[in-house]
Amino acid sequence: MMAGTINSLGIGSGVLTADIIDKLKNRDTSLIITPIDNKIVLQKQKGQALSLLNSLLSSFKSSVSSLSNDALYQGRTTAGNTSAVSVSAAAGVNVQSFSISNTKLALNDIHQSGTFSSTTAPIASGGSGTMTLTSGGLSFGINYTNTMTLEELKDAINLQAGNKIQASVLQVGATDYRLVLRSKETGLDQKIVTTDTGGFLDQKLITYDAVTNPTGTMEEVQAAEDASFKYNGITLTRSSNVITDITPGVTINLLQDSTSITSHISITQDVDTIAAEVSTLVKSYNTLLSQLKDMTTTDVEAGKAGIFNGDNSINAIGREVTRLMTSINGQGNSLALYGIDLDETGAMSFKTSTFTNKFNSDAIASSKFFSNVASDGATENGVFTQLSTLMTRYTGSNGTLTTLTKGSETELKALTANRTRSLALLEARYASMAARFAAYDSMISKINSQFSSLKQQIDAQANANS
Repeated sequence: MMAGTINSLGIGSGVLTADIIDKLKNRDTSLIITPIDNKIVLQKQKGQALSLLNSLLSSFKSSVSSLSNDALYQGRTTAGNTSAVSVSAAAGVNVQSFSISNTKLALNDIHQSGTFSSTTAPIASGGSGTMTLTSGGLSFGINYTNTMTLEELKDAINLQAGNKIQASVLQVGATDYRLVLRSKETGLDQKIVTTDTGGFLDQKLITYDAVTNPTGTMEEVQAAEDASFKYNGITLTRSSNVITDITPGVTINLLQDSTSITSHISITQDVDTIAAEVSTLVKSYNTLLSQLKDMTTTDVEAGKAGIFNGDNSINAIGREVTRLMTSINGQGNSLALYGIDLDETGAMSFKTSTFTNKFNSDAIASSKFFSNVASDGATENGVFTQLSTLMTRYTGSNGTLTTLTKGSETELKALTANRTRSLALLEARYASMAARFAAYDSMISKINSQFSSLKQQIDAQANANS
């Protein structure tokens, strides 16, 4: 109902009532505003449907992109690790197998001094000099004085030679402290030798040598040794227990000494990860196609029509995706051969065992078919590369869905502006009509009042004459 004067319409005339204006306005609203409202609702529904469709296509594209990326097919898995050997393989290394046996670990060189009464016991007497430590082809000079303590010597060694030799003080008994030297690296060439220049260093800190240091009593607790093992039956030696120089990208870790354990190592393509990505793709495909069906088909019996029913650009999405998913290339390859096929309901199914067997039968050809890199390094358009290109046509910055979404947003803005404008015109029309009705009502009221007064005069005159 109109505000203001319309609330009193009809009081004067009993004819030009607010109810008449309300009925007229409601009729015009249903003819002018309601159709616009219906279009706005439909456009909002289309916008929501496009947003959902874009999300589903993006999810599908994510799996497609992974499957079209050559990096996925470079993954490797290693089998055959034992308590004696652990092997890892970098992406892209050649598929291979080998055996490792008769493992013997590389060792650090460890020496200990004779007994000192405490950590503050002096390590020299009578003068100063230089203690020289040699390991791995490097020498380190540690200057000492007759006041330097065992603890101070340990700290000086770690400061100057810590990158090659680690020093510590070990308490063996109540008054039995010993300097322990350990090479940081393993291997035969890491042997530690200590000598004295000056002649004042305690002999317990000097390595025994029959010629140069016959009085030295520094004891070798563990001798540095190279690792040894049999690789495919051939005995090899290395200075480290971590071996990376036999096959590029393959790291062999020796874990324990063993003459009884033979590790049969196999490095294969990581097909399980590829299969998991395919499974995700199939699920995304089925969800996408199910939504597309709901959006584009009509159920006459149920009286329902998809919001994009008859829209060829949306209908084409499902057709094109399915066409590529079920296509056969020039070499007779298809996803169906890998267990990826439409079932009797029209949904895509995935048989992992079929996929694994087919892929493993020729991993190079399979990677070429799925991705875009041929065995000779040339670029080719594999099935998922083609699907990735198709997805870009739909979801890219100039893609079909992007264009449709922008068009829907523009249409919604135009409809909203049209509704605002039409409603303002309608309100103005009926405000004017209410004002005119009020004026007419006032005029009728005055005429009625004048007629009533005249009638009273006539009636009074008639009564007087009678």
